[in-house]
Formats: sequence, structure tokens, C-alpha cells
Amino acid sequence: MTSRHEDSSLPLRILPLGGLGEIGKNMMVVEYADDIVVIDAGVLFPEVDMPGIDVVIPNMDYLAENADRVRACLITHGHEDHIGAVPHLLNRLNVPVYAPRMAMELIRQKLKNAGLLADAELHTVKPGESIAAGELSVEWFEVAHSIPDACGIAIDTPLGKVIHTGDFKLDHDPVIGEPSDLRQLSRVSSDGVFLLMSDSTYAEEEGASDSDRSVTDGMFALIAEAPGRVIVSSFASQIARIQIVADAAEAFGRKMAIVGRSMIENTKLARELGHLAIADGILVSVAEAESLTDNRVIIMTTGSQGEPSSGLVRMSRDQHREVSIREDDTIILSANTIPGNEVAVNDSINDLVGLGARVITNRQAHTHVSGHARREELRVVLNLTRPQYFIPVHGEFRMLRAHADLAVAQGVDPENSIVLTDGDVLELTPTEAEIVDQEVAGHIFVHGLGLWDEAGNVVVERRSLSREGIVTVSLAIDRKNRKVIGEPRLVSVGFVHASDAESLFEDTKDELQSVLERFADENLQLNEFEDMVRAGVGRYLTKRTRRRPLVIPVILDV
Repeated sequence: MTSRHEDSSLPLRILPLGGLGEIGKNMMVVEYADDIVVIDAGVLFPEVDMPGIDVVIPNMDYLAENADRVRACLITHGHEDHIGAVPHLLNRLNVPVYAPRMAMELIRQKLKNAGLLADAELHTVKPGESIAAGELSVEWFEVAHSIPDACGIAIDTPLGKVIHTGDFKLDHDPVIGEPSDLRQLSRVSSDGVFLLMSDSTYAEEEGASDSDRSVTDGMFALIAEAPGRVIVSSFASQIARIQIVADAAEAFGRKMAIVGRSMIENTKLARELGHLAIADGILVSVAEAESLTDNRVIIMTTGSQGEPSSGLVRMSRDQHREVSIREDDTIILSANTIPGNEVAVNDSINDLVGLGARVITNRQAHTHVSGHARREELRVVLNLTRPQYFIPVHGEFRMLRAHADLAVAQGVDPENSIVLTDGDVLELTPTEAEIVDQEVAGHIFVHGLGLWDEAGNVVVERRSLSREGIVTVSLAIDRKNRKVIGEPRLVSVGFVHASDAESLFEDTKDELQSVLERFADENLQLNEFEDMVRAGVGRYLTKRTRRRPLVIPVILDV
């Protein structure tokens, strides 16, 4: 380290608010003295135990509490797990956002939809460009990923260079954009790297990820042999896949129709930015495609992850307004199934096959490649940067651990290769690394305009409802003497079969009556009365059924 690093008296603080131990809601805080920068602000898509939730965002209380010190939000690329929470961040903080071109245009659209665009301070950055964030200096460098304009970030701090790779792979011949810029990475690393934070998604996989171009031959062969329409489903952000399919349409005399709002918008944006080169006359509307013979049509849509509102899923349920599945359709799923989506994807495939279509996934043919580096590529970055400290990011814990072990094998001191958990506050000096604190960094659940943290009861109640059902207990009590008037009424939804309910609830009423009699002489407040009913009925139903429904007392005070 140079003398200026050794002279520094303050530690560098690293605080992950999301993305460590999970795939999604990426948000990393880098802090030195009075300056804080935030790298990415992403969402996590709801898992099976999050009923009704739209998305999950990081807990941003720490940033709100230190808003006067947050200098910038720095974006690596435009995937939802890196930009989806930007509107929520700007709802709480007035902070400038810096992002590469495609990511910035996607952010603009999000902020416009949220009514936040007019007040947002947005700056589009290019690879090689530097900006000042307080006393910190930030530079972006180009990386290859599965969306155009992806970048890594290098931050100059008083302790040395901090490098965050963003999501990347070392694709030497990408369909869109340039290869990962190892020369620039080498240049920004030339004075030494104090800390490297690197993508861990495929840290367990040996070898190197295939180029996106390797999908071309497989896709062309499938489209060439298809007897009727071809429907390709992919991520809306997978611009390279759209290019490959458009090239295949041109090669085999087909027209291509885009279905799905997000894919239509992304295709339009990518063409405006010069990332897509689609020959004139290839793109047509769905209505125009309907007028052509089936063997001259390709439809590209969303739904590769079984998303309920996506184009392909609505087609599989015969609920799409424009496209109905036909028996000679060939459907290509050009994506790997994200863990947690297996049931939804399999259900969609079964429905499509049931309608007579032929469905091809990445298991049957080479229809998809990952945008993330495998171990050989991760070794290249580690050897090129030779960091003093290493933190694996973007991955579940097994991925983070595999990457940390790989860093040690490549020469990083074992004590300096550090696996963090969301909320850990790590302090780094030229001689020591120590986790000194833990900030709140759990899930924030988003449903419509509602926001709930993990300590709230909304998601807990929904989980209970989905597993055990609900029982309402209606009672009328005399306002003066707090005595029950008439007989309680019990109604259940999703708890027991109707044929079993009558006898069970008659016995439950008897049990409730005995509970009420025990407390007859006590002058209970209404909320205390409700708690007594809830607890008494809950205990009895659990005893009888070995299940614990959500019990809701409805007390009429007359």
C-alpha cells in the first residue's frame, strides 16, 4: 500500500443491505468518513412463502438515518434485482443516481410510472467516465452480461481502490456490446486493489460460461425444423436473445411479433439505443402475424419463469387476448428456471403440452446461457486485481463460501476473504478486518402501495391463511354489563370441510361458553375480550384438529 493509505486513520466501512445469502435485492453500502455511496438498489421477486407480495426490497432505514451523508446511488446494470428498488430509494432520500445508458433509461421509465421523474437527479455514465461522490472518486468499466451496458465500478478511497464487478462474465464474442474490458480493469487495478467485491452466482461451477453467441446455432436449428409457428419465451431484458431470434426470422423467411408490455418496451428502447439491429420488415404486429401462414411466424414473449401475468402463461391457460396455442406450435423456453419457480414453470409446460404444443427447454437443446462468470473466469479477475481484501457478493451462502474459498486458493489471505451477511458492518483498515456491528437489513414486502417489514404481521397472517385457513367468531355483548347476548356464530374459510364443520363448531361454542363463564365477573375491555376469545377458540381448535387457523373475533358492542 502507498503511504497515503497507511496514513489514513479511519476505516472503510462495508454494509450489505441485500444480495448476500440470496439472489436479488442487491444493495451495497460503501462508507468512508462522512461519505456514503450505495451500489445498486434491486428487488427480490416473491418466493412461495410470500403470498400476495409483489416484490421484496431492502430495508433502507440505515440510509434514511444517514441521508445527509449519502452522496450517490451507483448502478451497475439494468436488471430488476439491481434497479427495481430505485423508486423506493428516491422516495426516502434525495440522492443523485448514476447509471449506464440502458439501465438509466429503464430507471427513467420506472420513476415516470411512480411520479418521481420530475424531481430525480439522474446522470448517465459511460465506461471510463469518473465522477466525484464527496471525497470518493468513482469510475465505471465495461463488463459482458445478459443485458447491454453492464458495468463494474471502481471507487478510489483514502485506503485504496475498491472494485465491485457487478454481474459479469468474460464473453469474448458477445452478440451485443463489447467483451468485458480487462484492459481497463487492469489499469484501475494497477496501483493495487484494497478490496474486491465480485459476482458469486456461479462460483460453484467449474470452467467458463459459454458465450451468448453459442445459443445461435441451437436456436437456428430449432426454428429451421419447426413445422408451424415458433414461440420463444425469454427474459424481457435478454436483448441478445431478441437479436438472435430476429436474425433467425430473417434467415428462414419468417416475421417476428413481440408480445408482452415489458418485452415490447425493452425492444423499442434497445433499438433506440442502437443495441438491436433488426432488418426492416421483420417486426410485425400480432394481428399482422395472424394473417400469415404458421410456418412464417415467430412470436417472442415473456413467461420463461412461469410468471402468472406473463404472455406465455396466459397462452398456456388459453387466456391470452391475441394468441391461442395451436397443435403445430413449437415453444422454446430460452432461460434457466430460477430456483423457486420450478412448480410454476412445470405447470406452464404441462398446460402448453396439453394444448398440443411441442415445448423445448434448455435441457433438451442449447437454448440459453448464463450471464454470470464461472470459476475459471472468477480466477482471472482475482489474479488480475490481486486484492488485499475480498468479499463475495450476489449469491446464496453456498455460492459466497465457494467464491471465498476460491479467492484463498488464488492467494488472498484466509482472514481477508470474508463472507458477510446482509446487515453486517465490516470495518477495514490496512492491517485488520472486523465485523463491528449489525444493522437492520431484512425484507421489506411490497404489495400495491403497502410496505411491511418482517416484524409486521401481514405476511405472517397470509402464510397462516394459506396453510391453516381462517375462523371468524361473531359475538354480541351488552355494553353495560359486558355479558354475551345470544349464541356465538362461527364461520370458517379454508379450515375444515363443510361436512365436519357443524359438529366441530357446536363443540367449540360449548368450550367458548365455559371460557366466557370463567371471566364473567371481570370487567374486561373490548380488546381484552377479543384476546380471550381468540386464545380460547384457537387452543380448542388446535387440540381437536392439530391445526391452528387464524381466529378473528368480531365483537358487536350493543
